[in-house]
Amino acid sequence: MHNEILALNRRYTDDEARANLRSFISTQDRATPPVFVGREEIIEALVSDVSECGKNLDEYRCFTRVIYGAPGAGKTSLVGEIRHRLSGEKGAVGPLTIVSMEWHELSNKVSVASAFINAHSGRPLGFREERSTMATKRLGSKRTGLESQTAVSVNTIEQRIRLTGSVWTPILENTSIERERDVFLLLVDESQNIAGDRPDGTGKNEVVTNLHAGFAGTQGLKVVPVFAGLSDTESVLAERGILRLPRASSIHLGSLSIEETQNMVDGWMRYEAYGFENLFSDTDIRRVSKMIAVSSEGWPRHANGYLTELARSILEKGVGNDLTIDLSKVFERGHDDRRVYYQKRLRTAKLGGYASAIRDAAQRSDDGIVELATLRTIAEENYGVPRSEVNALHDMAIHAGVLEYASYDDEERFTFPIPSFFTYMHLGRDPTKFNTKMREQLDAHSHLWG
Repeated sequence: MHNEILALNRRYTDDEARANLRSFISTQDRATPPVFVGREEIIEALVSDVSECGKNLDEYRCFTRVIYGAPGAGKTSLVGEIRHRLSGEKGAVGPLTIVSMEWHELSNKVSVASAFINAHSGRPLGFREERSTMATKRLGSKRTGLESQTAVSVNTIEQRIRLTGSVWTPILENTSIERERDVFLLLVDESQNIAGDRPDGTGKNEVVTNLHAGFAGTQGLKVVPVFAGLSDTESVLAERGILRLPRASSIHLGSLSIEETQNMVDGWMRYEAYGFENLFSDTDIRRVSKMIAVSSEGWPRHANGYLTELARSILEKGVGNDLTIDLSKVFERGHDDRRVYYQKRLRTAKLGGYASAIRDAAQRSDDGIVELATLRTIAEENYGVPRSEVNALHDMAIHAGVLEYASYDDEERFTFPIPSFFTYMHLGRDPTKFNTKMREQLDAHSHLWG
């Protein structure tokens, strides 16, 4: 590995800065770099969706969006950026309320109603029934300037839902919403986990179904739902009651470009809250940014992994007399982090012998594509997986982000969502071979940073 030394220009001893950097490390897989880059077209599309929904009176439905992608593609960061960005752009898109919900809350009507009332009123509902918040109830069909304040408890919401059978009634009764103008942007992450709420075995989720139905399902409430999740999110939502979405409404989140990843790392290495002002030379920032961009293949999660290891070294080396960091060790630990991450995904997927079948199929592949028929044969003949169980295990592999469809129209060919995930499986999940391959790939691009 060339140019393996990174020198700090000064000691790194500021207590507050060090605490902020340790906080970045502690978030691990959920770490979000302080500089958000890329994804501008997606954000612009959502701004357009909200604007169109606000203009719409009755002839259109507010658009449902699905953002899907591989693990570590930056879906959570994107959802956070959308929330941050659009919260400051109400003048551009009209009256807008942003509601962020956990995927499991969509099976609980009280949680849904509380979240909408909460977001619109700006005051959280209490966790105990006796605690309440004040929501504005509009008088008449138009704003008159005369508004009454009413206490809305969780118990009240639950009673109204039970009485009316609708999650939207208490929202409309206990907020100052103007249905002709006000728009809600609903952001739901990890949407591949949304469960059904009906006991009839259909797997439907009434809230999800009504959201997608537009005004007819929400009593005229304007909601733009955005569901973010892994590659099977669209099929999960279909099971929960959303009709098959047109491709134009589904957005595939892939890797960042090399330039975008460089910009992300560059911003991280200059971040004031971490106390990085003048800590590195501009030349070293450009060099390290290129190295991480190439090694991470543009995957935000893996770039975070290398930044986390760099942060550990900065904390360690910044207090002594030796202010040089061995980048070869930083990247070696970063490679280990990626490999352990893949191990974790396979372990949590609980695929049993089917994981070994996927490995064997990957070893036979030169282009990262594996055939479903090949997987079935290997699983049955080599690992004793009953053919009757293969389909369920295969669906679990997709749900866990281990595999994804090679294309929209091909249900028999699958690929690994991240190139180095395929490398890991192709090499037989051998840690030494994997780390060697990662080093070789990095060395092969060393001419980019001199």
